[in-house]
This record gives sequence, C-alpha cells and structure tokens, in this order.
Amino acid sequence: MIVTTFLSSIIVLLTSLLDAAKLRSFTFWLLGDLSQATKSGFYLTLAVVVIGTIVLSSQARALNLMMIGERDAFDFGVEVNRVRIVVFGAAAALVGTAVAASGSVGYVGLIVPHLVRLAVGSDNRLVVPFSALAGATFVVLADTAARTLIAPRELPVGAITALIGAPLFIYLLRKN
Repeated sequence: MIVTTFLSSIIVLLTSLLDAAKLRSFTFWLLGDLSQATKSGFYLTLAVVVIGTIVLSSQARALNLMMIGERDAFDFGVEVNRVRIVVFGAAAALVGTAVAASGSVGYVGLIVPHLVRLAVGSDNRLVVPFSALAGATFVVLADTAARTLIAPRELPVGAITALIGAPLFIYLLRKN
C-alpha cells in the first residue's frame, strides 16, 4: 500500500509537469500503447522475446518436475535454485522489455497462460511457446480493436485488454 501510494504520487507529479502532447503520450503509455513503437525498439524487443522464450522453453522439463514439489524435483536431479534464478531472470527481462516498449498492457500475462493451460494441458513444453504466441495474438487483436472501435480516435490497448481480461480473470477465479 505504501509503495503504491508513493509511486502514484510520482506519477501525479510527472503528469503535472508535462505539456499537453507529452501528457497524452505518457497517459497512453501508462495504459498500454503500441503506437509509439520504433523500428529499432521493435528489433530489440523481438530479440529479447525470442531469447527469453528459448530460455524459458529450455527450462520446461525442470518446471514440469517442480510442479510436483521442489523436493521431489531435486530428487529427480533438478537444480531448483538455478532453475528459479534462470526463470525469474528470463521472465523479468521479458516483462521489463514488453512494458518499456508498450507500457502496461494488463491481463495478458495473467490470463493468456491460464487459458493456454486449459487448452493444451499443464506441460510447460507446450504452455510456454503457446502462451507467447497466444499473448502476442491477443495484444495484436486488442490493438486492432483499440484503433478501430472509435476511429479516428484511438483507445489505449491496455483498456481493451483490461475490459476483456478482468471479467475473464474473475470467471477463472470463480471456476476454480
């Protein structure tokens, strides 16, 4: 609560200091915006996504074993601490790069892997790559909707993903 309040006050301070054009851009970035993407940013993001997905996919067997319990996974030869560091590092790089490139596009990483898991099962050798593809597809479809629903104006893509993701997340919580 304290961290949220502190960071929110920094955001309010920043928005107070920006002129109208930069304020709109900053607000869209806070809510998720793909319209400010550059070619060099795209290539950097693509490189991190490809490498991160390969790293996470390489840990799929270990992650599958860790689902039965860390002690049991260790007994099967999984270096639990190393896997945890590699997975957290790759996930942090992926999330950090995605947020830097597009802002906070909510519910993609929260909803898509759960839906993929329901569709293909819990084997991380399938869940990791399918989640990457399904998440990218979801964001592209949400961005298309954000650009066309009230054309010629544009909505932040994060607003569309939240409108779809929040009710879906509540449904998934109540289902289980």
